[in-house]
Amino acid sequence: VLGMADDVAALWEHLPETVDCIATDHAPHTITEKLSVQPPPGVPGLETSLALMLTAVAEGRLTLEQVVTLMHDNPRRIFGLPEQPDTHIEVDMDTPFVVHNEKMHSRCGWTPFAGQELVGQVQTVVLRGQKVYENGEVLARHGRVFPAYGQ
Repeated sequence: VLGMADDVAALWEHLPETVDCIATDHAPHTITEKLSVQPPPGVPGLETSLALMLTAVAEGRLTLEQVVTLMHDNPRRIFGLPEQPDTHIEVDMDTPFVVHNEKMHSRCGWTPFAGQELVGQVQTVVLRGQKVYENGEVLARHGRVFPAYGQ
């Protein structure tokens, strides 16, 4: 979180020409871990990042095209990722929703964005032609765990 309103305003104003990608890690640390003497860095962000950016579109801070470029096109290009024609998401851009800790799928069970009203809630995720998420329910089995890159 940026501390000064001027910093936040400058970030939004210059974001399109200074930032190549908008992405998130996912640090699902529990509240207990975050309140410890040496809290681990990061926050759970995977489930809220797209809706936060689509809310910025609704507020006139970004265009939809900029979000697609920053969250999809540029990361794919920079990291040399292949196109996935059978993979897509469907979002509801018309209905606002309130973020609730209880609805998070992460093991930590919380989000720093709880209580915020956003738009752009993901309705459906299709991965390689298979529907894996619909209306808040994960339909797919757990995937495989791979060693970290370079190990």
